Amino acid sequence: MPSASRMAKLEDNYRRRYADEIAEGDTAFINTDDIQFGSFLRRFETSVYGVWRYPEAAAQRGIEGVTPVKITFNRNGEITKVQLLESSGSRILDDEVFRTLRLLGPMGSLPKNYTKDEFHLIAFFQYGGARRRLR
Repeated sequence: MPSASRMAKLEDNYRRRYADEIAEGDTAFINTDDIQFGSFLRRFETSVYGVWRYPEAAAQRGIEGVTPVKITFNRNGEITKVQLLESSGSRILDDEVFRTLRLLGPMGSLPKNYTKDEFHLIAFFQYGGARRRLR
């Protein structure tokens, strides 16, 4: 599993890089404490875990890594764009993240009190020790 210190550094780097967008309120991290998006993010996580897998070829070869992505949703909760922020170092792992996100249907509408047309989510798809974890 990628080390806790590596994950902390990676997340901190992205928090600094996207600080302005987060302050504007149209971008959040998957582990946000913002209760406005609580049920939306739970639906997203449930959907992801329903289709996301650790590629067998990667698990057998002991390939581990973290694939950070920025996901854009429209008002209906549909994914309209996925941006790879950094490769995990393994195309197999990165491709699995994109495969997973392509399979997801709408998450349900964005919160009614959210007034913007798009919402951006930064998520870290973590693979290690034949396990996967969304952060």
